[in-house]
Amino acid sequence: MPFFKDTTLLITHYNRSNSLERLLKRFRELELNFEEVVVSDDGSKPEHLDRLKEMEGQYGYRLVTAPKNKGLANNLNKGQAAVKTPFTLYVQEDFDPRPIFVEKLANAVQFITERPEIDMVRFYAYWKYPFLKPYKNGFSEMDF
Repeated sequence: MPFFKDTTLLITHYNRSNSLERLLKRFRELELNFEEVVVSDDGSKPEHLDRLKEMEGQYGYRLVTAPKNKGLANNLNKGQAAVKTPFTLYVQEDFDPRPIFVEKLANAVQFITERPEIDMVRFYAYWKYPFLKPYKNGFSEMDF
């Protein structure tokens, strides 16, 4: 059962409590565990907020709320401000982790631990960054 010490799972959420529950169930199925899980909600409707509060006890996350929607960037920053660990895995509530993700996350934590100058590991992008050099385990380093 992988336990990612020093890593917080940060999930941003807005009016999609069913998607959030599906994601949390999937992490349980993969037996992925983190030092802490933070759900940052961006002013969801009362029915979704009520469901988030119910799930908080069931899934053991810390819920950070906002009285009104201020957009994804604000929600992400609010959530990150609540993180207390050195590392953050950020996902949105519609993320669907596959079994290979466990191995890839372990690689990412290893990279950041071995090379402190690495401050971010990206698992997916919609387009290929033009200046990449192979690193290891299928990851590439972005050359700025």
